[in-house]
Amino acid sequence: MKKNLKRITALIFALMILCASSICYGIGFNMDELCDSVVVVHSSNSVGTGFAVSGNMIVTNHHVVDTTTRYTIETRAGTLLEGRLVGSDEARDLSLVEVIGGNLPTIPMTTDIPPLGAQVFAVGSPQGLGFTVSGGILSTAEREVDGVTYIQTDAAINPGNSGGPLLNELGQVIGVNNMKVQDADRISLAIPMTSVVDFLKELNIEVNYADISDTDLEGMSGVIIQSSSIEGGTQESYEQYSNSLRNQYNDILRTIQNENKILLGGVIVIAVLCFILMLAMLSQKEKVKASEMNLNKAIEALKKQSVQIKALSRMAAARQTESAEDPPSSRPRPPANNSSDFSEPRPVRRNPMSNSAKPSPRRIYKDQ
Repeated sequence: MKKNLKRITALIFALMILCASSICYGIGFNMDELCDSVVVVHSSNSVGTGFAVSGNMIVTNHHVVDTTTRYTIETRAGTLLEGRLVGSDEARDLSLVEVIGGNLPTIPMTTDIPPLGAQVFAVGSPQGLGFTVSGGILSTAEREVDGVTYIQTDAAINPGNSGGPLLNELGQVIGVNNMKVQDADRISLAIPMTSVVDFLKELNIEVNYADISDTDLEGMSGVIIQSSSIEGGTQESYEQYSNSLRNQYNDILRTIQNENKILLGGVIVIAVLCFILMLAMLSQKEKVKASEMNLNKAIEALKKQSVQIKALSRMAAARQTESAEDPPSSRPRPPANNSSDFSEPRPVRRNPMSNSAKPSPRRIYKDQ
């Protein structure tokens, strides 16, 4: 009883620790919803990350898409869309890609930089592992490398994170993940959003500004880049959500139709194979019947031959028995070939002077 009580107490204590840790490490935004605005960009020989600045426009790094002008865009829902290059700036290492036929939810962005030590999050597809989140702190807001100013953090990024968003504690994009320092531990650099805003303005992309409430800002007031005003943004978000649901429904419907086609094809193939097998079985059955008929005919022929052989053997045995019983002298002689043998016997001529047909014998005496 005491052991069970100790176990229950230890379990309750562990649950309390887990609850406390989840409360301490909780974030002030929904990461799942923000990841719906992040995409994986597949180029001809590279994989990177991008995020939506409007319904059909995504921002990524120049070095992710510099090998071609057509791309495959993969959403978090698994939908594959086609992408087309709109504009690129090699000096800033930024590119704008249009998603053809896509409508993605816009991610909130700000040009304000949080204080040093603030918590930040990097979202991307490191080594092709899409929609991965890594956390760290803001190390410095002004790290100059080769004449370009970057945001330095210790959030872990790897090849594939390039072009992904760097988020603050409110889930707002404060920079674009760009690279990490080689032969160093957790020194990551991101392009600040001020450079992204200038890049979008040069491409004549309309950038609308709207303030958010002080409660959400929590002392981090700044400019939020959105695709429209609050009223229009709400309606656009509803339309985007409806379009997203419609696209998901269409994807599911296409998947079901493809699976049904595959299933129907499999059923047809199985039916054809069964029909061929049935024909083969029927042909084998006919062959068996023909073989049985031939066998029966052969058996009947053998029976007739057996009867004939028995009759011949009986006749031979009878002849042998007759030859053993009759002597050779008693056998009738065949007639001679002389033709006179076949003539009729001549009648004996009688002497008219005599009373007998034969002459009487002459007696001879001894003294004569």
